[in-house]
Amino acid sequence: MIWAFGIYFFTAIYLQAILGFSPTKAGLLFVPMAIAVAVFAGASAPAGKLIGGHRTVALRLAMMLAGAVLILPYGEHASFSSLLPIIALLGADISLLNIPQTSLVLAATPQARAGIASALLNDSREVAGLLGITVIGAVLRSRQDSALRAGSSPVYAFVEGYHSGVWVTIAVLGLGVVVNYVTLRPARNLAVPAGQPDRY
Repeated sequence: MIWAFGIYFFTAIYLQAILGFSPTKAGLLFVPMAIAVAVFAGASAPAGKLIGGHRTVALRLAMMLAGAVLILPYGEHASFSSLLPIIALLGADISLLNIPQTSLVLAATPQARAGIASALLNDSREVAGLLGITVIGAVLRSRQDSALRAGSSPVYAFVEGYHSGVWVTIAVLGLGVVVNYVTLRPARNLAVPAGQPDRY
């Protein structure tokens, strides 16, 4: 769900414009995300084999949803240490999505068209990221303008808009959990043999 990259973009603005972080300090907060991506990337393939690729992708989206919910209580006051585990959680989410999602898409594609499928998948991720920034930005700006017209301070108005954008992301991620679990679920062509567990 690269859509949620819009939250990363506006979180960086929130850190600097509202919490007063320097660009360097705000950047350092995202370092654990990169570390988590590297650490959990190796766990994505075993997780896919253990619980199924569709469950791994759905789990990752659920984790990202949880991370977005954890951001909501923070407004004008938050610390580097309080936000650190949330950002790290979001990094783990990324690594648990991309590998199993790519594997599932390519496994369902004829080998002759694997290159096209891979390109389309990557293009869809780029487009989704752009849409996330655009739509969340529009929601944020609309809510921010409404709060300013109501007499709120610029800081409070931005926080209100930021939280509105987070709520939109939560709704989209919740839908994504269901859609990915259902659409990526392997087809059941054969009945499950007696005595064998139903992994679906």
